[in-house]
Amino acid sequence: MNKDLPSTPFCVLPWIHRFTNIGGEVQVCCSSEEFDNSILGDNGKPILASEGRPDSEIMNTKYMKTLRRKMLRGEWPKICERCKITENTGGISRRNSENDTHQDMIDELIQSTQPDGHIPVNVRSMDFRLGNLCNLYCRMCSPRSSTRWLKVWNQVDQDLILLSPELKETFSSYDWFDEPKLFQEFETQAKNLRHLHFAGGEPLIMPAMEKFLKICVAQNCAKDIDLTYNTNLTVLHDRVTSLWKHFKSVTLLCSIDGFGPLNEFIRQGSRWETLVKNLRFIEENHQKYKIKQALIMCTLQVYNVFNLGELFDFLAENFKFVYQIPQLVDLYFPDYYRTQILPPSLKRDAAQALSQIKAKAKQRIHDGLIPQSQEYLLKSLDGAIAFMNSEDKQHLIDQFLRATRSIDEIRGQSTFLNIPKLKEVDL
Repeated sequence: MNKDLPSTPFCVLPWIHRFTNIGGEVQVCCSSEEFDNSILGDNGKPILASEGRPDSEIMNTKYMKTLRRKMLRGEWPKICERCKITENTGGISRRNSENDTHQDMIDELIQSTQPDGHIPVNVRSMDFRLGNLCNLYCRMCSPRSSTRWLKVWNQVDQDLILLSPELKETFSSYDWFDEPKLFQEFETQAKNLRHLHFAGGEPLIMPAMEKFLKICVAQNCAKDIDLTYNTNLTVLHDRVTSLWKHFKSVTLLCSIDGFGPLNEFIRQGSRWETLVKNLRFIEENHQKYKIKQALIMCTLQVYNVFNLGELFDFLAENFKFVYQIPQLVDLYFPDYYRTQILPPSLKRDAAQALSQIKAKAKQRIHDGLIPQSQEYLLKSLDGAIAFMNSEDKQHLIDQFLRATRSIDEIRGQSTFLNIPKLKEVDL
């Protein structure tokens, strides 16, 4: 990280970025989606992507001007709490990464901001969650993010969301991304973009995602755009990868939460042999498809915190281009899956397991088996330990057990057979 970057809590995103969430809500960024971060129009109502409002209006609403003023005064906005927690526990936050990536722009962005927070609008980065269409239904997910949860969600014994008939209809019928205004406005914006990101649901199976790519190609601006995805990497269609060739680069942030059976247990519907095949395809064809980076993003939670060593070993022993060290991302919601629910004895065991993984990875770097350029990712191991120990949430163990047992019953699985260590939670 560049040491000359502005101190907390400044973040470039409220100056250059637009995030559109699953329901079509235009929001500040994905790292604050658990909070109420919808950008409000000057009428006090959340702005929706389907309205086709121009960036010049959205980025200079009272809401956004106030947010930027807070940052420049050194105040942490409430919606930025996740980055604040991540940094306070030693992890690498989205704010850190974005400031580092765009450090050459920061002085100009600050100097061009008027006292009331108004800016000359030039959105360089867009992030779309094009609905909740997904081919998996992961244990820590919900029907808002995966259509596969819709039929069975109310059988899960949990306290966060009851799927009413009205809410089920909402989650079943997202279609804002079919609105012509959305694509008409995007056609005017695409030439200014330098970064375009998609997540889901599962973005690689979404027709609207392909439509956005084709607009960039038709506008002859794809060559200037770095394309990135959060993907479960279970599907790689030729019609999508063939479009990647037109872009400046492609980065794949691949969601894998364990080795082999553990990943299949957590991420229901995923097949390990398919993931391995697709990872090897990337390894062998990254130059052909302009793939600049393939990084494993591992959501750290109670289900995998004791058993990540095999995943680290598998990556280190089988790949060169695909990153051999995963990025660990602490799960925040649902909070009853956080590592913070573990009792002290299990937290010590988990910390020991993570420390051993770090020591082994450092030795591989020392021996030249892993590039030193990946060493920064080991910081997420330290951050995971600090996050786990930062709060005591043992009061959520009962909720964890209730949800776990009900999902086991739905799926015909046994958590304690798959992850014997968790038997020690059920005392």
